[in-house]
Amino acid sequence: MKNDTVIQLSKKPLWKRNIAIHEAGHALAAWLSGSRQIQIALADEFRIARLSHGQEVEDCAAVCNYTRGTSAVIPRLVICFSGVMAEHVYSGDDPEELLKKGGRGDASDISEILKECRARGSTQDECDSLYNRAYDISLKMVKRYWWEIIALAKMTEHVSHVPNNKIGMLLNLFYSTSGRNFSFDEKEFTGD
Repeated sequence: MKNDTVIQLSKKPLWKRNIAIHEAGHALAAWLSGSRQIQIALADEFRIARLSHGQEVEDCAAVCNYTRGTSAVIPRLVICFSGVMAEHVYSGDDPEELLKKGGRGDASDISEILKECRARGSTQDECDSLYNRAYDISLKMVKRYWWEIIALAKMTEHVSHVPNNKIGMLLNLFYSTSGRNFSFDEKEFTGD
């Protein structure tokens, strides 16, 4: 008599790895801007991401939830761009195309921030300059902190929900991110 045993170590992931990388990019940028209340959640098969304290975000693949560490425009824009920039570094896809696809919420947030700037008197040229500067800084930041982003993404893939204490614990392990806030000056991300 033949006795077969089947062991299933894990099921096929619900979401592609780029989703976790995208959210980890946001989380790292939020951390560097001074936020310490950050959590990442991958959505379930019903497209509901479950966060701490019973919070839910519906109709999404994943979410990075954070309290704003600063009201400054450049860090806020960098946080918005960092998800698609992380995804870009991972996949090679064009960041502008990613903003039109999975990053539509990010594109909307970027537009809202720039709309606030125009309401406060910024010209279109000034808004374009802010957009381009944040775009460049976020790409440099993602490249400099790539392995920290990968670590966050891997943690997210394994547990689906990473609460703020786990994100803080992980990022405090890295000298590069431990207890540091950044002004988001481009020089901080080039090593100059």
